[in-house]
Amino acid sequence: MKVSDMIRQAVEAKGYKNLKDASKALGISPELLRIAVNKGHVPKDKTLVLIANKLGLNKSELILAAHQEKVPTEVKGYFLSPMKSKYKEGKRVFPLSQEQCEYLAKIMTPQEIQMLRKFRQVTPDGKTQVTGYVDYMYATKKKGE
Repeated sequence: MKVSDMIRQAVEAKGYKNLKDASKALGISPELLRIAVNKGHVPKDKTLVLIANKLGLNKSELILAAHQEKVPTEVKGYFLSPMKSKYKEGKRVFPLSQEQCEYLAKIMTPQEIQMLRKFRQVTPDGKTQVTGYVDYMYATKKKGE
């Protein structure tokens, strides 16, 4: 979803009668809000954080959407789309989503992705042990070269 759409929907959900009233509540100029919503202008991150806080939007999703709009077309595929995580009792239903796997396939081998999937399912204590072992093995191998 575009930043302008995210802001427009949040402004409408808050019940502001017009953009001028919304801009006063947000603490930004009416012109900035108008061009952000109607013309697709992407404000600076600092302004996006302010807007997100006042409208109850997720800051990370809003800023990520803004950066995706600014990035050149040829590298857009390297960014994950902002989306709501699927949670069940505080835990993700799937260790990695299909979208995350497609993204990782561009930068990792299938074996590395599988290892990452398994690693995400390990307890915090187990992660500490695995990380320590990998660090030890890496340091040992590096000394032997």
